[in-house]
Amino acid sequence: MVVMLQSFVAYSTESGDSTKCSFSCCRPDAVAPAGIMTDHVHEKGKFAIAYSFMDMVMQGNQIGTKPVSDATIFNAYMMATNRMNMQMHMLMPMYGITDRFTVMAMINYNVNNMSMHMMPMQSMMNMPGMTMADYSSMPTKMKSSGFGDTKIYALYNVLPSCNHRLVAGLGLSLPTGSINAKGATMQNNNDVLPYCMQLGTGTYNILPSLVYVGQGSHLSWGLAFNANIKLGVNTHNYCWGNEYNASPWLAYQFTNWISVSARAEYYAMDKLYGWDAAINQSSGNDATANVANYGGQKVNGYVGLNLYAPKNFLKGGRLLVEYGIPVYQNVVGLQSTLKSTITARLQFNF
Repeated sequence: MVVMLQSFVAYSTESGDSTKCSFSCCRPDAVAPAGIMTDHVHEKGKFAIAYSFMDMVMQGNQIGTKPVSDATIFNAYMMATNRMNMQMHMLMPMYGITDRFTVMAMINYNVNNMSMHMMPMQSMMNMPGMTMADYSSMPTKMKSSGFGDTKIYALYNVLPSCNHRLVAGLGLSLPTGSINAKGATMQNNNDVLPYCMQLGTGTYNILPSLVYVGQGSHLSWGLAFNANIKLGVNTHNYCWGNEYNASPWLAYQFTNWISVSARAEYYAMDKLYGWDAAINQSSGNDATANVANYGGQKVNGYVGLNLYAPKNFLKGGRLLVEYGIPVYQNVVGLQSTLKSTITARLQFNF
C-alpha cells in the first residue's frame, strides 16, 4: 500500500488523461466510500478484482441504549463479554456482461475473537456444586475462523448518465460459512460456540440493493439502501434476523488522485428466531448464547479517504479507507457495545 500511495502522489503531478475516459469513471470519488460495495458497474468485457479488509471492535456492554457494568451482568450471567474483535477478509471479482450489467462475487474469510470477564471467585464458590478446580478451568477467551457465507450479485445501472448513476442490485447469499464452529465454553472444551462466534448464517439469503451516485465538478454525493433477507431457518433450527441499511454520503475531490468523504449509516437487525439446542445449554451463563440478546438499531458516522491512480501501470487502481464510530445504539437485550469499524479496499481493473 505504501508503494501504491507513492505512485498516486507521483502521478498527480503529471498531465491528466481525462479525454481517454468518461468524466465519472476517472475520479477518486467515482466509487462510493469503502463500506459500500454495490454502487458501480464495469464496461462490457472488463474484469476487476478487489480485496477488502474490515475490522470491527466491540468493548463493554449495554442494555438498550444504556451502558451496563459487569457487576450488573453477574446478577444474571456467570460471564460478561469484555472485548470482541471481528475481522473479515473479502475477495471480490467483478465482470461487465454489458456496459450496464455487471456480476460480482464476495468470498469471505472471517476471524472472530472474544474475551470475557468471569464472575468473581467468591460469588462463584457460593454456587451449589462449584469447586476451585471448576473455577480455574472456566474459559475466558473464544476464537473462531474460517470461510464465511459467499455472496453473488447482479448489478444493473438503470441511469447511465455521465454525472449520475442508479445501480439496482440483487444478490444471493450462499450458506458456505460454518454454523458448527467449536471451542471452549462453560459447558466443555469442545462445544458449539455462541451465535456471534459462528462464521455463517446457515441460510440462503436475498440481498437487494439500490445505490444512487451523483457528481459535480469537485463534489459527489450518494445514497445507498441494502437489505439481507433470510429465507427460513438453518439446520440447527434458528434464523438470524433480517438486516436493513440506509447510508447517505458526501465526498470532495481535491485533485485527480485523492478525495475525502463523510458518510452516515442507519442499520437495523431483527431479533434472532429459534435457537440451537447445543448453544442454548449456555444461555443461562453467557449472554451471547441467549437468543434474547440479538437484534437492534445503530447509527454510525464515517470518514473516508479514496485514492485513485490515473496513469501508467497502476492506472485505474483504487485504494479506499474508511473509519467509523457509532453515534447511537439501541440493542435488544444485553449486547456488546460497538466502538469502531475500519474498512480498507484495494481494487484494480483489467
